[in-house]
Amino acid sequence: MKKVFLILTVLLLCFTLCGCDKRKPGILFNSEPITRENLMKASRSFEAGKPIYYLFYSPKEIKSEFIRVQVGKTGDNVPKGGYNVVWSCDYRIMKQNAYYYYNHFVLNQPGRYVMQVFDVNNLSIPITWNYFYVY
Repeated sequence: MKKVFLILTVLLLCFTLCGCDKRKPGILFNSEPITRENLMKASRSFEAGKPIYYLFYSPKEIKSEFIRVQVGKTGDNVPKGGYNVVWSCDYRIMKQNAYYYYNHFVLNQPGRYVMQVFDVNNLSIPITWNYFYVY
């Protein structure tokens, strides 16, 4: 009986202390258009000059009419605190897609990058962010 209780306790701790949280918004990247079949094959390494597809998702409905998607290059030799914005664009969130936004972009310079998604009504704190590499 003690062994069963110990195993159940360990399993419960594993699930509650895991680093993934499905209640938080996030960004998935892929080198191919994102579909249900390749959704779990997300990547963070991409070839320069090739499209980078991304999916921004939120468990709660996005209340804002617009979001700002911003890509910044990070590194030790980048001025302004190690972060330099290389691409930014505002997008309208449609009511039928109130829980996600999907698009793609192309970067031609290798390096470490970070993508941030903002509510245009609050540009000081990103809704979510994720990093990726271009080689």
